[in-house]
Amino acid sequence: MSTKPDDEKSSKWGKGKTDPESWWKKGGKSPNPNGRPKGSKNQKTLWREASEVKISVTMDGQKKEMAKKELGYHQIASKAAAGDLKAISMQLHLDEKFDSGESTPPTQEESAADFQTLDEWVKLRELFKVFKMGDDVDG
Repeated sequence: MSTKPDDEKSSKWGKGKTDPESWWKKGGKSPNPNGRPKGSKNQKTLWREASEVKISVTMDGQKKEMAKKELGYHQIASKAAAGDLKAISMQLHLDEKFDSGESTPPTQEESAADFQTLDEWVKLRELFKVFKMGDDVDG
């Protein structure tokens, strides 16, 4: 059993907890009077502006101007082609995210199967009188 001396105040405020008396009171003096200046840019804007800066590069013996972000994609593709496993992983991730692949229209057989399934569903709906529509008045 341990005893605390009387002059030590037992505190219910521990690590990561503050005394509510020290909290900022609405209507009082602001804890950050200058605040964030108007017109200052957030991290997302700064990143977008930095990655959209055009730079001059030589590709395939020709000088081209392109954004830094675009150049980054070219570098990932080049490194992936050279066999860099991390670049291959990044390229696969980007392909999954941005390149959904080609979508081809369904064949006649696939369409016929869809219509057959729909016809069977309608027959079951009428048989069991379920899934009634708002304009159905029978029953």
